[in-house]
Amino acid sequence: MRPGKNSQRTAARLSITDVPKNLKLENVKMDRKLKFSLKTALIAAAVILMAFGIPATKALAGELVIYSGRHYVDAIMDEFTKQTGIKLTFHRGGTVELFNRMMAEGDRTPADLLITVDAGTLERARIAGALHPFTSDVINLAIPAKLRAPDNSWVGLTTRTRVIVYNPELVTQEEIDLLNSYSAVTLPQFKGRLGIRTGSNVYPQSHAAMMIAQRGEAYTLAWLKGLVRNAGDNIFPSDMRVVEAVAAGEVHLGLVNNYYVYRGLLDPKWNIPPTRLAYIVPEQATDQLGQAFNISGIAISAHSKNKENAVKFIEFLTGAAANADIAQGNHEYPANPAAAALPQMRPLIELRLSPVPLAVMARYMVPAIDLIDKAGYR
Repeated sequence: MRPGKNSQRTAARLSITDVPKNLKLENVKMDRKLKFSLKTALIAAAVILMAFGIPATKALAGELVIYSGRHYVDAIMDEFTKQTGIKLTFHRGGTVELFNRMMAEGDRTPADLLITVDAGTLERARIAGALHPFTSDVINLAIPAKLRAPDNSWVGLTTRTRVIVYNPELVTQEEIDLLNSYSAVTLPQFKGRLGIRTGSNVYPQSHAAMMIAQRGEAYTLAWLKGLVRNAGDNIFPSDMRVVEAVAAGEVHLGLVNNYYVYRGLLDPKWNIPPTRLAYIVPEQATDQLGQAFNISGIAISAHSKNKENAVKFIEFLTGAAANADIAQGNHEYPANPAAAALPQMRPLIELRLSPVPLAVMARYMVPAIDLIDKAGYR
């Protein structure tokens, strides 16, 4: 697995808690769009709840109800119950679906915690006043500020990055050397050879949002149109399908979250040989964007009646042992720097990440979705 020719193999840790001076935030425009988006989400969620009903009871004092868009190893959750006696009840579903449900339930929600696959949804919930900010010295020490909301209303659990995946048997060394940026996949020589995930998913949406924050809407729209042009009909329902298509030779390269590549290489279910699957870390030169990244994260509902136990649960998950377990189980990077990632993974410290704070990226999610629609990215 190799980075592009002009990338830097090692980079210093970046502090991205502050908005870079060159980032131009259109606050009024973003806030209006976000409010409209939240209103739309509430209407949609109300329809869902009328059809399926609202759970009637809240969690008991020794129980936490968790709306989770992410599945973690059951043994880790069982260990928390064993240590604390607190029972965990999970309601699993899609991140956006669960967010909409919690918003529609309002103060009637049984949810104590919300786990999502991206920071964008968590920040939308924070802006809507649906989350409970809290203080914890344990979490402040465990999780870098760049992976938390400024008021700790949401906290990162694991980190993932966007990579260019390719089939070494079908992409030449000369082409590999060109693929040192996200824009490179839109070059004419990759037309019909690129695979991407559907634009309705939060992963490409958050990637586009981060790009808007750095390069503006015009640049990002041109990039999205280039993706659509080069992908053609090669638009897949999941990142894993992109990885499978690359390995099978259906497409030659694609854009995915890094952990799907490791899943394909390391998980016995797929067991893809490295001769057919590798990846490039793009945007590593100092004049480039930096690698797009995101988190899976957790937050406490503003209406939880068990906030003290909820904090205990987050402190448990962000501890070095549990954080390593949940990250390794999903082939992701731990949010806690003291926790170990899988040894096969390239160390996160070596990667030059985008300087855009996740809370800032989240504000551009609605404009990103608008551009995805304009680009015809289905």
